[in-house]
Amino acid sequence: MEEISLRELIEILLKRKKIIAIITAITIIASGVISFLVLEPVYEAKAILMASGINAKAQPQSGTQGIEELLNNISQYPQMSIEAYKEQIKNPQILNQVIDELDLDEQGITRVHLRDMITLNTIKDTNLITISVKNEDKVLAANIANTVAKKFTIHVSEIAKAQADKSSNYIKSQLEVEKINLDEALLEYKNYLSQPQGLIELQKEVDSKTDLITQYKTDLLDEEIEEKKMIASLRTANEELEKTSEKIVLNKSIADDPLLTQYASDKENKTTEDVLNINLQSEEINGLYTNLKSQINDYEIRLSGIRAKKEALVKTIEETRNDLETLQADLAEKQHQEDIIKQKVDFTRSTYESFLKKYEETRILKSSDIGEASIIMVSPAVEPLKPVEPRKMFNLSVAAVLGLMLGVFAAFFIEYWKTSGVEVKKSNVSID
Repeated sequence: MEEISLRELIEILLKRKKIIAIITAITIIASGVISFLVLEPVYEAKAILMASGINAKAQPQSGTQGIEELLNNISQYPQMSIEAYKEQIKNPQILNQVIDELDLDEQGITRVHLRDMITLNTIKDTNLITISVKNEDKVLAANIANTVAKKFTIHVSEIAKAQADKSSNYIKSQLEVEKINLDEALLEYKNYLSQPQGLIELQKEVDSKTDLITQYKTDLLDEEIEEKKMIASLRTANEELEKTSEKIVLNKSIADDPLLTQYASDKENKTTEDVLNINLQSEEINGLYTNLKSQINDYEIRLSGIRAKKEALVKTIEETRNDLETLQADLAEKQHQEDIIKQKVDFTRSTYESFLKKYEETRILKSSDIGEASIIMVSPAVEPLKPVEPRKMFNLSVAAVLGLMLGVFAAFFIEYWKTSGVEVKKSNVSID
């Protein structure tokens, strides 16, 4: 059945080949007439721009921003993505400027018409933008493409300059504020340094008190050593004193004293020989005992002096330590105040210098032509040699395919119409 059906289809096409050929020829002829005789040739001019400073994705900002980073964000050149550049090219302001410069309104070209004439494309994985302009006048197409590129460059430069001017005005006003803050901080620091008992003076007093305490402790240590020596000497002297009697008994002959011998002889009426045999016993104070006693008294006096000196040194050390603690507390407070003031001065100076640096950068930025640096015309548009429309051979090919399809459809439709009409007549005859 499939072979029969396919055969019938082929027979229908062969049977209606004239109709198919006629319809195909008509569409081809119509397409040729329109393409070669009716449609005006359309030329396409292309200008290629290269955009620098592309920032396709916004950089994430940290939670805390320093002065430098904040000023960079304020004063930086407005970066746009490649898509943003494309959108700006068809900016109504740019289109109006192109129309005014080329007097396109005299040719009946409005802003809407001009926008439709311009086609923008980007080359993949590059920062190149293609500005394509189609028009029946090839010279005008090239002029429009180049003028659009030029006006867009100027437009970008104006945007950058406006941003730079705005940033410069803000930074300049803030710079004056920071200058006042710096002057106030420096004046506060100057007044602080002029106060009595400054940080340096307190530091010297602390050092002096520290040296005194050290000297007092050294003296106290010397006195303690001397006290120990004195106690040891006193102990030794007392031990010697205990071993030494206070008085001594002396045995001697009367002959040792001639006067006493003569006296005894006269008084006792004895002979000299008898008197010489008389022995005398006397008790005298021991000189060693006396010397030891005197030495012990001297040791005790010296020991009392040492102990009194020790007590005075301990008291002096305590008083000096209290004074030192007070001075150290004052010094710490002064140091804290100075650190706060110096930090304030350093911060205000750093802030002022940052604003001054950025002000100079924005001033230079205002005087530079950023648009020409950001947008570079890589390839200006030239007059095209051949039209891009109408595509004559392409149109003929499409017309041929379309005519063939219409012819086949017409052939099947005619065959179906006739076949269904014959069947209707047969059915009517058989009913009668």
